[in-house]
Amino acid sequence: MKTRIAAVSLVSAALVAGSAAAAGAAPAVHTKPSLTLSASSAHPKRGATVTFTGRTRGLREGSTVTLQVKEGTHWKSLPATAAVRHDRYRITDRFRGTGVEVFRAVDGRTASKPVAVRVR
Repeated sequence: MKTRIAAVSLVSAALVAGSAAAAGAAPAVHTKPSLTLSASSAHPKRGATVTFTGRTRGLREGSTVTLQVKEGTHWKSLPATAAVRHDRYRITDRFRGTGVEVFRAVDGRTASKPVAVRVR
């Protein structure tokens, strides 16, 4: 009887130790940083204020998100920025010209998909 109890205790201890080692050796799950972007209006009038909102994943709280506009083949940073709060951000901008403008949000090397806005 004592032998059986000793064998069960030994096997149980080995299982507990093995599962703890496996849990400690499991790689940490890292999410690739990402940004989304959407405009409050896709067809605003010239002079109107548009609010750009988005969600973040993998960015630190308080990091700065900058709005960029596409000029030809290059992206130009606008002075419009926002801080990340609770994985969200909000940037407002006013349009002075007309036509189609393409925007994106960036934080370091992370950029959102472009969003087109047609200003009337």
